[in-house]
Amino acid sequence: MDIEEIIETIAQNGRLEDMEKLSDILEDTMEIVKNYDEKCYEDFEMELYKMAYGNRLNFEMAENIVEKMRPYGKKWSIEETRQMQEQRGIVDISDVDFYVVINSAYNDYQNLFGENLEDYIRFTVDFIKDEDAKQDKVFLYYTQIPE
Repeated sequence: MDIEEIIETIAQNGRLEDMEKLSDILEDTMEIVKNYDEKCYEDFEMELYKMAYGNRLNFEMAENIVEKMRPYGKKWSIEETRQMQEQRGIVDISDVDFYVVINSAYNDYQNLFGENLEDYIRFTVDFIKDEDAKQDKVFLYYTQIPE
């Protein structure tokens, strides 16, 4: 049996009940992989995430990233960072990216910027709008760099 061919045929048939069952099978299989090899599971999970959302952070992933930041963790909530963007007219940056980067900047550069909010905001905007970086820089950086 060729699994790829079977899955392709199920997808082409387009029956909702078959897609739901395929999803259940994948979920069960992923749980087995997770119990057997955590790293392999994480790699598969990331591939599925990218299939669903592309190379951009959603809020759930962003929250997970920010919660793991050290040494301070989350300094500002997503509501606070959205307000920062709104007050300064920063409309061309994803609110989720802004949230992750500004919290990261606080964790990494607090000794440099202290409590100067404007320095964190400038750094965040410059980091995200880096002209010679890939368009999906924030996603790539925060899914590949931190441990």
